[in-house]
Amino acid sequence: MGNCFNQEETHNSSVKRIKKIESGISQALQDTDGGKISLKEFLSQGEIGRGQFGKVLKVRMKNNQREYAMKVIKKQDIINYGLVEHTMLEKNVLEYSNNPFVIKLQYSFQTEHKLYLVMELVNGGQLLKIINRQPQKRLSLYQAQFCTAEVLLGLEYMHDKLKVIYRDLKPENVLVTDDGHLKLTDFGLSKKYESDNMKFFTMAGTPEYLAPEIIKNSGHNHTVDWWCLGIFIYEMLTGRTPFKDNSNNILNIEKQIKEGTIEFPDYINEESQDIILKLLNKDPILRLGYKSIQDIKDHAFLQNINWDDIANLRIKSPLLGITHLQTQPKTDVSVPKKILETPQSQVAQTEENFEGFSVNHEEF
Repeated sequence: MGNCFNQEETHNSSVKRIKKIESGISQALQDTDGGKISLKEFLSQGEIGRGQFGKVLKVRMKNNQREYAMKVIKKQDIINYGLVEHTMLEKNVLEYSNNPFVIKLQYSFQTEHKLYLVMELVNGGQLLKIINRQPQKRLSLYQAQFCTAEVLLGLEYMHDKLKVIYRDLKPENVLVTDDGHLKLTDFGLSKKYESDNMKFFTMAGTPEYLAPEIIKNSGHNHTVDWWCLGIFIYEMLTGRTPFKDNSNNILNIEKQIKEGTIEFPDYINEESQDIILKLLNKDPILRLGYKSIQDIKDHAFLQNINWDDIANLRIKSPLLGITHLQTQPKTDVSVPKKILETPQSQVAQTEENFEGFSVNHEEF
């Protein structure tokens, strides 16, 4: 799997659009008691992840002893890469999420130099790690069907309720709970849309998961998520993506996506091959799910799924026996530590760029 990327905005265009962005940003979050939250309320229990623009800490809240995942993002990096709007959208997706298959934001706040997203802690880890821990580094058919069903309901919620295209579905961005259920996370490449016919002309996503219309810059909409779902199912069943280059050359990967054919191992059954091929139709208008998500739900690959039971978490997860690998900090933290803000530097004042992000507007 490659790193995700976005070529949507330049630094200058981001700065020009900041005021427009602010007008659409939601009101600041507050905790359930109506109080305000700041960095001093949390103790770090170690780092559990790191990305291009920041890191994720396992933290404990002092007043209730609850554990959370805290995403720490450097403001200046976000501005430099033109990702202000995407960061605000990620915060809003997390804030408004009310679905068992999408990560939920608990608190958000900012300091002079950083943004903080405090989310529910999911201890089972990434689905990718669970796949890689299997003897053959792939899931069984039933495990893949179960995961597809839960992820599909998460995507349905994002499309129908939030009107957001995910654009970055992959096993790394699917977290597994203690009881084996799935949650979508990392919405930094997501895009808000107003109608199904609305198209975007941007290069955003993970190379091996990019839909042809993104590569060709011919305009894409929410159906790119169905393309990603096809790659996702293939990877769960085989342990690899269908369009891959041994040297990780992005141009070669893109050429395969645009021109290549999909090869299946002998053990992939007919129903699995069929749904993958229909989701990976290079013409988005002919792609399974273009007319309705119900077409995906009705496919033979998912014919034994009880959707009401899936939606209400009544199905015992087939991943339950293989999720004992907890989300452990990468660094050894025997005693919880204070989380320190970056010392004063030459970073420009940036708080106005992220108006509406914080739980409170106090500096500490």
